[in-house]
Amino acid sequence: MELAADVYSEEDGQLLFNVLVDADADEQDQMVIDWRTPNNPRRVGIVVAKVPAAEVADLYTAPSWFDDGSRADTTT
Repeated sequence: MELAADVYSEEDGQLLFNVLVDADADEQDQMVIDWRTPNNPRRVGIVVAKVPAAEVADLYTAPSWFDDGSRADTTT
């Protein structure tokens, strides 16, 4: 299986793959929000896949959008 996501993290032996979306409040009510951007309430991260880390053979990452030294605040 190949999977593309904006970001991934590891939690309790699982890899969580997230995508960044713009969604209004009604749309967000239908999603499981993993994180929010502090300066734009429409922009949220949602988990699109949860895979046991032991089942993942390889991860390939592209250059970060934040290579300019800035960082995304992923706190809720």
